[in-house]
Amino acid sequence: MKTKLSLLVIVAWALSITALPSVASASCSFADIHFSSDFDSGRLDGCEQTASNSYTLTLKPENTPINPSPWYAFQVTNQSETAQTITITLLSDGAPARYQPRISSDKQNWQPVPYEKDQQQMQFQVTVTDTVYVAGGEIIDTSFYPSWLAELAPTALITLGESSQGRPIHALEHRVDGSADWLVIIGRQHPPEVTGALALVHFSQLLFSDDTAMRVFRQRYNILLVPMVNPDGVAAGNWRHNANGVDLNRDWKRRSQAETQAVHAKLTAITAAGGRIRLALDFHSTWRDVFYTMTADYVTVSGEPLQQPQLVNDWLTALANELAMPIENKPSHNPNSGVFKQYIADQFGVHGVTYEVGDQTDREHIKRSAEAALTTLIKQLFPDY
Repeated sequence: MKTKLSLLVIVAWALSITALPSVASASCSFADIHFSSDFDSGRLDGCEQTASNSYTLTLKPENTPINPSPWYAFQVTNQSETAQTITITLLSDGAPARYQPRISSDKQNWQPVPYEKDQQQMQFQVTVTDTVYVAGGEIIDTSFYPSWLAELAPTALITLGESSQGRPIHALEHRVDGSADWLVIIGRQHPPEVTGALALVHFSQLLFSDDTAMRVFRQRYNILLVPMVNPDGVAAGNWRHNANGVDLNRDWKRRSQAETQAVHAKLTAITAAGGRIRLALDFHSTWRDVFYTMTADYVTVSGEPLQQPQLVNDWLTALANELAMPIENKPSHNPNSGVFKQYIADQFGVHGVTYEVGDQTDREHIKRSAEAALTTLIKQLFPDY
């Protein structure tokens, strides 16, 4: 099927927000055009036809207050026998456009849509011949992770527990006899942060590959990989939160949610059994590529300095040299923030890093950077290699 792009979308601000405890998928039918978000990770909260080929689609957050990151993902079906060019206006409560539109006929292969935007609007064009999906990025839904993890390391697949709505929190637990050292990797605390999810996939794909260096590393290090900490939010297409309206990456101090409790229980079980967490990575997306790190001289809440204080600085310096480009390293600490990297530092006395990928970072660069990040990291974690 050929899909020709020709769709005008304007993302506008609303003046107020109504808190919604939960958001149901929307489905709207007009003469020949049908919109639906009735699929995993779909998000659309209402639709209205405003002219013969013009439609207004509304987006609302799962609850407020919220970091304004409007996610959208919907299917457009043309039920006529000829291609139609339609104009869509996306109205988003309390937030400007953030995520660049992408289009797919199968939810597997995605193409960016050329667009223009300013502070309040985004414009792009699409022509619908049959059925297409439009989303704020590639759709990586909840069904992807268990099958992908099983392909990476089928004997290491475990479930840490259940989310607030009872979805399994899938993980890989790679164990090495005679080694106490652990590398921890998590992702998808914030559902729409797709570029961070892509980086985690590339990073982990190489980590569990047959590459010689990776095989040697896996003979020395235990690995805990939790690629989707917030399955409820991913399934619902939430902007930021879990099913209870909580930002999980602000909950690591209180650990009030089932998701943070499940990960915490696993990490504390590891250390109670004599394991040593050496580093933890948390993959996210934001406006640009940046690493949020702990300050090297940080003293934890227990009064102890971080182990291997220069580990992350040395790693990111090596990464910059490998990529032959600057790497933005933003060190900070805030014991009351509730973010994962701070929790790792205070709970286990080691570095936690928030690995942020730009929303519009080139997909090939995401892959190249993630692979370079891993190859340079293992040389820091395993200097005898």
